[in-house]
Amino acid sequence: MSTRTRNARERAYEQLRQRILTLELAPSQRLDENRIAEELGVSRTPVREAFHQLSAEGLVTIVSRGGYVVADMNLHRFRELIEAQHILVRAVTHLLVARATEDDFDELEAAVRAVDDAEQSRDPHAVADSNSKLHILETQLTRNEYLLSMAERVYTHLQRLAFLSFGGAGGIAGDGQDPSLLKHYENVHDDHWDYLKALRSRDVVTAEKVAVRHVELFQSRIRQFLEMNAVERIDFSDLSISAHSACTDEN
Repeated sequence: MSTRTRNARERAYEQLRQRILTLELAPSQRLDENRIAEELGVSRTPVREAFHQLSAEGLVTIVSRGGYVVADMNLHRFRELIEAQHILVRAVTHLLVARATEDDFDELEAAVRAVDDAEQSRDPHAVADSNSKLHILETQLTRNEYLLSMAERVYTHLQRLAFLSFGGAGGIAGDGQDPSLLKHYENVHDDHWDYLKALRSRDVVTAEKVAVRHVELFQSRIRQFLEMNAVERIDFSDLSISAHSACTDEN
């Protein structure tokens, strides 16, 4: 494969991935190979290769006759992701307390500061992206490749919801000034620093409590999104998560 071809494929992959994670490409939206190739200024081949790479990550679904759609977001999948995240953070916490070095903690601190910087910018994509990178780094530092593979998949899928939770796409308090959004930023900030402090102290009990609290914070934030029926303000129409589905499911 030539360098030019590889670069075209990587560019197509990165741009499509960002558009999916920021919900510019809506869940369940059909992807037009020709139109996207024209928009990106590449041939159809790198676009098709990018679709397959995104399909392997679970962000794109291949449908009949070779078509492609953006992977759906639904309440059932959200529950599965939260279950997986609960299991993941507990395992990661125990391994970090047992294995992480001071250099590892310094690397984590830099990643926490990157999230803080992104929060100051009030850019939902930057916050969601830096937050995802932090949690993947935590898993990477356990030195367990199986957990890392799980984390990369879980946090990739959660990133679309995280984008909404941080005010993206006109989601919860999308103007960046609503008190509930500012409080959410504050809680995220506190959780990250409390977790790092507990890890440095090798306090596995406190670290695990903070990790679970952090998952529940995110879960609560998304539930708030459902209850507010904020889907009406989102700039796409096919999102399967809705206040109605949440209410129906809970009855």
